[in-house]
Amino acid sequence: MRRKSSFHPPPAANMAVDSAMELLFLDTFKHPSAEQSSHIDVVRFPCVVYINEVRVIPPGVRAHSSLPDNRAYGETSPHTFQLDLFFNNVSKPSAPVFDRLGSLEYDENTSIIFRPNSKVNTDGLVLRGWYNCLTLAIYGSVDRVISHDRDSPPPPPPPPPPPQPQPNLKRNTKHADGEKEDQFNGSPPRTQPRGPRTPPGPPPPDDDEDDPMPLPVSGDKEEDTSHREDYFEPISPDRNSVPQEGQYSDEGEVEEEQQEEGDDDEDDVDVEEEEDEDEDDRHTVDSIPEEEEDDEEEEGEEDEEGEGDDGYEQISSDEDGIADLERETFKYPNFDVEYTAEDLASVPPMTYDPYDRELVPLLHFSCPYKTTFEIEISRMKDQGPDKENSGAIEASVKLTELLDLYQEDRGAKWVTALEEIPSLIIKGLSYLHLKNTKQDSLDQLVDWTMQALNLQVALRQPIALNVRQLKAGTKLVCSLAECGAQGVMGLLQAGVIHGLLELLFADHVSSSLKLNAFKALDSVISMTEGMEAFLRGRQSEKSGYQKLLELILLDQTVRVVTAGSAILQKCHFYEILSEIKRLGDHLAEKTSSVPNHSEPDHDTDTGLERTNPEYENEVEASMDMDLLESSNISEGEIEKLINLLEEVFHLMETAPHTMIQPPVKSFPTIARITGPPERDDPYPILFRYLHSHHFLELVTLLLSIPVTSAHPGVLQATKDVLKFLAQSQKGLLFFMSEYEATNLLIRALCHLYDQDEEESLQSDGVIDDAFALWLQDSTQTLQCITELFSHFQRCTASEETDHSDLLGTLHNLYLITFNPVGRSAVGHVFSLEKNLQSLITLMEYYSKEALGDSKSKKSVAYNYACILILVVVQSSSDVQMLEQHAASLLKLCKADENNAKLQELGKWLEPLKNLRFEINCIPNLIEYVKQNIDNLMTPEGVGLTTALRVLCNVACSPPPVEGQQKDLKWNLAVIQLFSAEGMDTFIRVLQKLNSILTQPWRLHVNMGTTLHRVTTISMARCTLTLLKTMLTELLRGGSFEFKDMRVPSALVTLHMLLCSIPLSGRLDSDEQKIQNDIIDILLTFTQGVNEKLTISEETLANNTWSLMLKEVLSSILKVPEGFFSGLILLSELLPLPLPMQTTQVIEPHDISVALNTRKLWSMHLHVQAKLLQEIVRSFSGTTCQPIQHMLRRICVQLCDLASPTALLIMRTVLDLIVEDLQSTSEDKEKQYTSQTTRLLALLDALASHKACKLAILHLINGTIKGDERYAEIFQDLLALVRSPGDSVIRQQCVEYITSTLQSLCDQDIALILPNSSEGSVSELEQLSNSLPNKELMTSICDCLLAMLANSESSYNCLLTCVRTMMFLAEHDYGLFHLKSRMAEMKLFEMIQATCCSVSQIEIEDITETIHLSQCIVLGNT
Repeated sequence: MRRKSSFHPPPAANMAVDSAMELLFLDTFKHPSAEQSSHIDVVRFPCVVYINEVRVIPPGVRAHSSLPDNRAYGETSPHTFQLDLFFNNVSKPSAPVFDRLGSLEYDENTSIIFRPNSKVNTDGLVLRGWYNCLTLAIYGSVDRVISHDRDSPPPPPPPPPPPQPQPNLKRNTKHADGEKEDQFNGSPPRTQPRGPRTPPGPPPPDDDEDDPMPLPVSGDKEEDTSHREDYFEPISPDRNSVPQEGQYSDEGEVEEEQQEEGDDDEDDVDVEEEEDEDEDDRHTVDSIPEEEEDDEEEEGEEDEEGEGDDGYEQISSDEDGIADLERETFKYPNFDVEYTAEDLASVPPMTYDPYDRELVPLLHFSCPYKTTFEIEISRMKDQGPDKENSGAIEASVKLTELLDLYQEDRGAKWVTALEEIPSLIIKGLSYLHLKNTKQDSLDQLVDWTMQALNLQVALRQPIALNVRQLKAGTKLVCSLAECGAQGVMGLLQAGVIHGLLELLFADHVSSSLKLNAFKALDSVISMTEGMEAFLRGRQSEKSGYQKLLELILLDQTVRVVTAGSAILQKCHFYEILSEIKRLGDHLAEKTSSVPNHSEPDHDTDTGLERTNPEYENEVEASMDMDLLESSNISEGEIEKLINLLEEVFHLMETAPHTMIQPPVKSFPTIARITGPPERDDPYPILFRYLHSHHFLELVTLLLSIPVTSAHPGVLQATKDVLKFLAQSQKGLLFFMSEYEATNLLIRALCHLYDQDEEESLQSDGVIDDAFALWLQDSTQTLQCITELFSHFQRCTASEETDHSDLLGTLHNLYLITFNPVGRSAVGHVFSLEKNLQSLITLMEYYSKEALGDSKSKKSVAYNYACILILVVVQSSSDVQMLEQHAASLLKLCKADENNAKLQELGKWLEPLKNLRFEINCIPNLIEYVKQNIDNLMTPEGVGLTTALRVLCNVACSPPPVEGQQKDLKWNLAVIQLFSAEGMDTFIRVLQKLNSILTQPWRLHVNMGTTLHRVTTISMARCTLTLLKTMLTELLRGGSFEFKDMRVPSALVTLHMLLCSIPLSGRLDSDEQKIQNDIIDILLTFTQGVNEKLTISEETLANNTWSLMLKEVLSSILKVPEGFFSGLILLSELLPLPLPMQTTQVIEPHDISVALNTRKLWSMHLHVQAKLLQEIVRSFSGTTCQPIQHMLRRICVQLCDLASPTALLIMRTVLDLIVEDLQSTSEDKEKQYTSQTTRLLALLDALASHKACKLAILHLINGTIKGDERYAEIFQDLLALVRSPGDSVIRQQCVEYITSTLQSLCDQDIALILPNSSEGSVSELEQLSNSLPNKELMTSICDCLLAMLANSESSYNCLLTCVRTMMFLAEHDYGLFHLKSRMAEMKLFEMIQATCCSVSQIEIEDITETIHLSQCIVLGNT
């Protein structure tokens, strides 16, 4: 709805204010309501103004002398309230919320005027307060210079929930008449492109019943259109204010819009035209469309959007694929997309711009590398000294008493006191430290610690008490090390490392006591000061590291060795970081003399475009070259840096199993079935090391120097480390605690990402999967979560529900989810630890039980929280989050049965009712999947995804990590899966998923909406993981066979649907993981071979391996749509060609296993020889380049396995050539077709690979019975080379044949090379295994010489011919045959004949011929 103020501003001379000021606005806002509540109104100005003063007019007071009586008096009610004012800061055009202007404590008798501290430059105000009626006057001046130009239009207020359908409801006549008066030249009431940036409104709300659409009440509607540009009008997006005339009906508005569109066809104007014309500056109440579920209304709205531009940019969404499907007379199953069309229409077009937001100091959470003592001190400082802290006071008093009581006594009571002190240190010592009392307490504790560790003192104690003393001393070391640098420095000065090592080296010390000593030593080196002292040692003494190494090399128990190795691993990690820092400082020094132009532009406005991108690219390129030349950074240094970063990643990945002290009662076995969960957390200590070495700053430096940022190895290693850090809550907190370095790091990453997008290049580094944006969104999400928790800490329950700061935070979170990368980041961060509790607390506070039904539905924050929680549950696969919060979420869903979003959330959480996340829940979850399998990918079946996620978490072990004990509970879980008929259930899930996806895939559309794609990917990955776990457990021993071919059949189809034709041109990370899972499952079938069985052709053809192969090979030719997918699958299954590319030396055992595997593959493939031949025959003549490429790749892989498969493939290819060349009758000249060209191209491509080449040489010899035709056809091909002819096809055939001859005569294409690691091979032996025999060599030389003598030969053929002869002239064998065939011809006459009609393009021919002559002359000498 739109309305305009009827007030006409009088001339400034008539105002009773300063001459520089004028009355900008005067009007009354009315919100008739039975109950008093907070209201929001918006004042919008047509241009930028300066605000000097805001007045609230009390009731009965005349506002202005020139106004008519019916509008001249104030109507403000109640008598007192607080009015909050916010303004749109025009200097921040992309800010998501308004800035705060100030507050007025309105009292009609004493306080009615608000003056800002300075002149405010704005184009809109937001008013908020607990009032029912507000008469407001605004004074200031109009800015005549600054144009009202915005980077992006402001977001429209979101729609309220639709009321109950009222088909017979008519709009009030008075209401309708008022609207007709508000029409502007017949334009429909559509949101203006230049409105105020409204406060964060609610997200697309649920389908609850709610109050009708708000409209502010205005007085006289008559206006003079000549003064339209001077109107400064109010709008009220508040959902609670209701017009007295009647309820809002969207049907009437649609009819009115249609009538208006019929009256005037000039609606379709550009946004720029509307902004340029002053008479289009309209100040209206935004029309807020309601949610509708009727399909006809949706179509009407779509038509409306198509006919007129409402001034807002279109929201690009994933629903485009749905429209494509509808045009193809297909629709997805009735799957509830996450946003309706009306929701999308209300999405703020101002997308979340993370570049405008930077990380700020950490709130609520503690720094991850601070000790508990430091955290406690910070907490006490924040609370203040006067805050009641009885626990700390009691601990400090007791600690002081113990220290005073046993000054000299070193008996049993002293040992008991030693055992009590560790529990008092954190609270007691922190309180004493804060109060600055008893400064000698720490010194006395250090002194007691050293005495407790002294063996001589312990030996004077009674038996058993001496061991208690030593153990108490080690525990006291751990507690004092928690006191931070001060505690550790005190211990180091007292010689704690020496004392602990003496205890470790002492005779007759038990393993349990040594483990306590190791734990104490581990606590000391956990601080950087302790690690430095441990590594460096004192002068002329061995360092602690050296002594510890000597201790481990002695005859120690396995538990002692394990504990000592954990400390050594930490030392290695610290040393690697020190080396990286040294290299980083070295790089910085080398590049400091040159300005670093590669750093991102910190002050560049993201909204500005480059004036001359080509020029800037040239400048940047030249600067990068200057930096490369001046950096003097060697390749060796870069390789060393890559290795160090990779080692950091490896050590951090294995830290939970290799860097922690084992529990005293544990034993380091390979496997376990019971025992304590994983023990200490090593990451706070590692983060402390990273912080002390400025690791994030070093990474930022590496990404800012061109020579390192352009290196794919550096980028990949850096990405691995950063991505690992971002996977955990503590890692993200580490980023946020180092917020300044993280801001620079993210800028550098985004700079590389943007640069890559501009150049349209695919990189192998950090930027290949939008990791930069994901990291940015993840840190921003966690920052929003900290703001939520901080809001709950400082706000009391008596405050208003929709606080502006709270809405701003929720609004930012909501906007992040509109990007797929941002949605993934939000789901990931909220699923960590207890982050989701921030939203649950919000919902519980704003629920019906806390606020009542009406207020909870009106709460904007409540709607935000509903949608965000739903997004998290939909997109996150983290089951631990569901385990923690499922009960409270289900309770919230049950409490609000009218909220559509909560009811949808309830469907997602349906399988979690009364569920315990243990192995025993597997049968219940599989039964749930069975019952709902028909509802797959429908709104009723969304719980299937959750059930499969929980099954994965409960039954599938995480990926194994080096040093980790195998937990045998996973074996029990797999047994439960089999007993509950899990295999059959999961196969049916895949089959159902395939049937749903097949039809849209055939129409070449994407996977639907974002939610549809997330659900599909999640369901496929969970099902594949479960199948892989079950089949691996079943087949790994070779005792069982699995002959259910539904599995490979379903996998082949799933691969075709999800992984064969990515829309982006390459598989994204999710699709790549699905393909890897499919390959892994198919490869498990190769494990089901019983070594004890006698291998025969029958057993080979019927075992698990062969049956899987037969299914895959048959699927390739089954339907044309599966051609490419089937070839990809076969190529991924086959072993890679030799030699094996590794960075380390391969052990002899591994070599024998690899070779044996290749032989087994060849055996099983030979059984399927007919299928392989049919595949080669079917695709040999294809003109589709991707299929051509895949066919050649597969042929090379098959030929490289073993000689039988190589002969099989090359015999098939040569048979095809024989059939093609002999297809014509003998009395006619042979016709060469494009098919001949393609076959010869395939032969040429395969001949360049060593295994294929040797198979060709073997076959064209014709020595074996049945192979004579190959020798004949080879002679026919040589004859074709001698007389190429004039046709283009013949010329192409000749070029492919000469290229094939070059490969056959290249001695470097061979399986055995002179420098082979298998031993020394003579040159003659190597030549005999890589070149044709003498009969073939004679024919080849004759052919080459004839081609040189032929004037009709093409340039390419001549060049290839001469190079082939150069290859032959490099050794005696080839030179002999060349000279013997040239005896009857004069070489230089041939050169003269070749060069008689020389052209510029044939200069290379002459050069190569001269080189050939040199080779022959050198051979003679």
